[in-house]
Formats: sequence, C-alpha cells, structure tokens
Amino acid sequence: MLFKTCVVVILLSDFSTAKDWCYFGCEKSLPHWGKYYPKCNGHKQSPINIDTQKVVKNQELASVDLINFSLPHTMKMLKNNGHTVECELKAGAVGVQGGGLKHKYTVLQFHFHWGGKDLVNHPGSEHSLNGHRSPLEMHIVSRRSDLNDSTAAKLQDGFAVLGFFIESNEKDMSQVWESFTDYLQKIPRKGDKVRIMEPFSMHQLLKGVDLSKYYRYNGSLTTPPCDEAVVWTIFKDPIRISKDQLLRFPTQISFDNVYRPQQPLNNRVVYSSTTLNRRSHRNN
Repeated sequence: MLFKTCVVVILLSDFSTAKDWCYFGCEKSLPHWGKYYPKCNGHKQSPINIDTQKVVKNQELASVDLINFSLPHTMKMLKNNGHTVECELKAGAVGVQGGGLKHKYTVLQFHFHWGGKDLVNHPGSEHSLNGHRSPLEMHIVSRRSDLNDSTAAKLQDGFAVLGFFIESNEKDMSQVWESFTDYLQKIPRKGDKVRIMEPFSMHQLLKGVDLSKYYRYNGSLTTPPCDEAVVWTIFKDPIRISKDQLLRFPTQISFDNVYRPQQPLNNRVVYSSTTLNRRSHRNN
C-alpha cells in the first residue's frame, strides 16, 4: 500500500503572517490552530479526500500550461524552515496558467509533506484519492501575478497550488531525484539552507505525470493562518522515486509527520479535468 502512492507537498509558510506554530510540541500545535488562527476553523479548508465517484467533469479544465518548467537553473536554495523542506525559485522565472485558471500565476516555491519512517503505516500526504494516502506529497505554490502576498490572501483565487503524490518505484531510480534528495543531509535542522548548484528544471522532477489529468477545488493554505485563498490542482498520476529517496525525508530531516489532517468538504464541489473519465478514476 505504502509504495503505491507518495505525495510531495509545497508549504505556504514563508509568506504566512502566522508565527510560532507547529505540528506538535508547542503551545500553538495542530490541535490548537483554530484557537490562535480562527481561519483554520473555516468551512473551505484543506486538505481533503477526493472521492472520485463524486467528482464533476469540467470541460474548461484542459491541460495546465507550465511556463518555463523546462528552464534549467530555476531552483536557487533548499532550506529547512522548521515545518518542511522548501525550495526557493528564481524570482519571476516560472509560472502557471491555463487549465481553467482565470489568471496567470508566478511560482514562488515548492515544498513537501511527509509522515514517519514507516512509510506504509505512517504515510505523509495531505490529500488522498478514495481514502488512500501516499508517503509523500509535493506542493508547488504560486501567487497571482497581479497581486502581492497580503492582497492574494484575501481572494479565493489569490494562490494556485499544484499537488503531486510521490510513490515508490524500484525499477528505475530517478537520477534527478537522487541528486535533489542528496541535499537533505545538508539541512537537517531548522534554519539550515544550501544553494542548489545543479541545473535542475521543474519538469525533470515531474517525470511520468500526465499534466492533463487532475482534480480541482477551492480550499485553503494547509498551514496557519489557513487563508481560504487557494485554487488547488491535484494530479492523478504520481511522481515515482525509490524507497530510499522517500525515506530521506523522515530520516535526514530532524522532524517527521509534517502534515495536516484532512478537513470536511462541506458544500464544495471537486471537479475533474476533461481527460479524466470513470475508467481513469477506477485505476487509482
């Protein structure tokens, strides 16, 4: 089960106005987020489970246009911010548009969510498909190009986040992911950072993902202050890396289980892209 689906997740913590929160072990820990950050008690919170039998096909959801995702040297710095591992991108170099998005978005960073060292029993993805959670989830975070952080946080489409499940693949180890995860040993503690020297491109990290097959819903940041300002795009196909590469997250970073529990869908609708059909859903 574990090695079937992993997700890599990107956190929105750097431009969050919330301070001193944690997942566990502090006053503003996960069970108390709603007390200190009232938006975390909202009705359009993330993450969620995606029930593929209840999604609604939307003919406007064609392939997402990933701008300059093939451009090398766009990843600048990998840092441990105490909540996740976050990769800072070259300012304004990479963007997202199309795929039913009403605006152009500038990619700011990407980050990860993971669970424990037992990948099967302690998966770390925040979203799930039909109740199945993956070992890891990656989030690519972008902001509307016509807004700044504070104004974007006030609009339901101020941010667009692309979510990817990450799964284990023992057949063909990804050399790019091998080089990328090698950096984790250099940033085990909060505040550690390392400059990325290789000419990685974003597309190299997304190998094997059909970018036309995804789910879409309106939600929130999954960390405080939990602003309900995110258009979520969750891709069906997982990124596949080796078990060893997966384990580097909970073993080489000084914390684990960095994910928020799933939130009620309430009256929201989850949409699917035009290329997803019932047969595709059942293959999950």
